[in-house]
Amino acid sequence: MAPLLQRLFTYKSVRTATVLSAAATGIYLIDTHKNAKAFQRTARTAWNGVLIGWDYKFNFTPGKADQINDLHQRVANRILHVCQTNGTLRALYDDASSVDYSVVEKIIRKELGKEVHEVFSSFSRLPVAAASIAQVHKATLLDGTVVAVKVQKPEIPVQIEWDLIAYRLLIKCYEYIFDLPMSFATDYTIKHLREETDFINEARNSELCNEFLQRDAKLRTQVYVPKVFKECSTKQIMVAEWVDGCRSTDKRAIQEMGLSVKKVMDSVVDVFAHQIFISGFVHCDPHPGNVLVRKHPDNPRRHQLLLLDHGLYMRESEAFRKQYCQFWKSLFLLDRETIQEICTLWGVGDSQMLANATLLKPYNINRSPNITAPSNTSVLDAYEIQMKLKTSLKDFLLNSELLPKELIFVGRNMTIVRANNKTLGSPVNRINRMARWAVVGLGHDPTDWITSRVGKADYLTGEIDTQVDSRGQRTVAMRHHLGFWKTLSLTLQARWNYWLFEAALALMSVAYHFAQLRSYVERRIFGRQSDGFEAVLDDALKLQLEQEYGIKLEGDLFDA
Repeated sequence: MAPLLQRLFTYKSVRTATVLSAAATGIYLIDTHKNAKAFQRTARTAWNGVLIGWDYKFNFTPGKADQINDLHQRVANRILHVCQTNGTLRALYDDASSVDYSVVEKIIRKELGKEVHEVFSSFSRLPVAAASIAQVHKATLLDGTVVAVKVQKPEIPVQIEWDLIAYRLLIKCYEYIFDLPMSFATDYTIKHLREETDFINEARNSELCNEFLQRDAKLRTQVYVPKVFKECSTKQIMVAEWVDGCRSTDKRAIQEMGLSVKKVMDSVVDVFAHQIFISGFVHCDPHPGNVLVRKHPDNPRRHQLLLLDHGLYMRESEAFRKQYCQFWKSLFLLDRETIQEICTLWGVGDSQMLANATLLKPYNINRSPNITAPSNTSVLDAYEIQMKLKTSLKDFLLNSELLPKELIFVGRNMTIVRANNKTLGSPVNRINRMARWAVVGLGHDPTDWITSRVGKADYLTGEIDTQVDSRGQRTVAMRHHLGFWKTLSLTLQARWNYWLFEAALALMSVAYHFAQLRSYVERRIFGRQSDGFEAVLDDALKLQLEQEYGIKLEGDLFDA
């Protein structure tokens, strides 16, 4: 035997290799069967996180500018692989892997202290849906009530903690590597993600959601929240009323029921706009599997939304809710002063970038909301463009401590709703509809239509009477002592701004209907795939992001 091989295969080296192999095998078996593969998931996430950080650190350089697009694609593929392998890809909706029925029986026995047949007269052995956290079985209570039994997968309590640790460490590492503010919202996000795994919290959220919807005369008939049976629900099991319906993006099924796709999407936009601008209690995961459609029980010619999965909610502060309503209205009034004032309060340095993210469309402060991107195409190379983007991001977030954390989940909600609308061919002018809800959310304070700070100050010198109307909205009546001409001037300014707002919405309506007509022609005459107005906004926003910030997007990045 060669001297090198003799050294490699000494007794000591073989013993060391055997011990290490046995230890690795033992760790693997324990982690797989006792620890829900939490260590493997975390190690996989950490390892790929390190590789991504290393890849960017050493390959994102001026000398490799021509390879930057390949770098981004390589990293995107790596992230996708980790998400799919770890089973955390949200796109799975209700088609994720499930656990065996024997495991479900053990969970019910542990949580309820009873056998399955002691609680349910029937129980489907196969789940009707399975997501990353839980799976749902159809069952019947002993009194004959048909229910949906949501059972949390046994590995989740362990996995969620390890996953959140990995998430926190990776955010900290990337913040250091890329020198960008990234960890300011980590605690806030972790808090809400952890709450999503508590089904007692979910049951409470469903009750609050229904309570707020009941306050609106229109939505209370259009949206239904299934009842939760608290007496047989725990942190890991939730039993709720069974409801049948199709996904809110299933165009064919909606039409086969004789329902209007447009009216369905009107309700989808309205219910979540109401949450964002009125109640401040926001469902953060309104994907199509969580928003179903059925014929209205009292009138089969009308539709009714079924709102499911209330695990991930966010409660806005009243200050943020009012500021967000004001921000939306100000975007349509081109009210620079108010826009800048709100951005300063939020620690934001680039109001136009925030406007783009809010409307999910291009915005120009110099003219009312439009769908045309600027034409000043940059000639910088890929490296310079993306370094410019890094600078822009730093300039955008001047003070991360001031940025409202609510924006994270509000943005998530609006992105998913926008994607749902696009999937159906953009039957609803989402932006106009949300803008009107934002104005409703401001109440009837006359000062909201006065854009000058001096005018507001003058108006507020009068006495104020506050009342609450039937919808729970605050109304303000002013008794002024300003003099006839001053009062007339401020009143005219308020009316002018109101009509300016209406004019901006009218222009958006014209653009919307033109885009929808073009989409119809493309589909019917030329046989092309067209998603309507939302797709037009996507293309315009992608162009603006590339030209102004150096962000080049491929595919349907804005789709949830």
